[in-house]
Amino acid sequence: MRSGSPWQRVSTAAVAGAAAVAILAPAASAVNGTPHAHASQAGTALPRQLTQDAYVAWLKKQHTDAAAATLKAFTKLSNLRKYIFLQQLQNRSAYAALQAQLKGGPKGFHKTVPYNKVISIARDVAITKTRGKKPATTVTFTVTQTIYNIPVTSHTVWATYQTAKGKQLKVTDSGARVTNTNGAYAIKATSSGSTHTGATAQWHGAPRVASVGKAIDKQQSVATSASVSWKAGLTTN
Repeated sequence: MRSGSPWQRVSTAAVAGAAAVAILAPAASAVNGTPHAHASQAGTALPRQLTQDAYVAWLKKQHTDAAAATLKAFTKLSNLRKYIFLQQLQNRSAYAALQAQLKGGPKGFHKTVPYNKVISIARDVAITKTRGKKPATTVTFTVTQTIYNIPVTSHTVWATYQTAKGKQLKVTDSGARVTNTNGAYAIKATSSGSTHTGATAQWHGAPRVASVGKAIDKQQSVATSASVSWKAGLTTN
């Protein structure tokens, strides 16, 4: 399944680069970051760029359904789109823009907004209820970044709570998860937990290649109420 690098299979790198700029302008399509390799936590210099061969190899090593789906979709892209896809994975401004500030009622929420001509950000809130002696409500808040409609990073936080006589009793369960097939960042939760009325998570995006520059930290939260109204947010610190 190995593919040649995009600048080998497109006529010239200059043609591909110029076309990419034309497609993405005036959005911030350039890769932001320092030109020199940073030291990783293990003290090893990071690769300067995320190449196509390195990205494909990284996806194969993940052994997850998400990575397999991304790999399948990525290999079907044209050479020019593969080149642009890799550039956008390394676009620090694009990952920093993965955020949302939302509020709503009992029917949940879904909206997709464009970041530039190839990247979109989907914002979703789902509400589920269970019955029984102790009925509970779960609010799940997810923000997902896609490139050419291929999901590359998804942050989720949820809170389950109980109510009685129109009042919220307590949050009984909460959690957070990240689904990441962006090989330019290693993303993990540094902390997550419940509050009296919801859940929070702190995300740390560490660079895997020098081209993305500094790490990015994010904060995600969802707040609930007895009336099944909610407030949710994902911000870049």
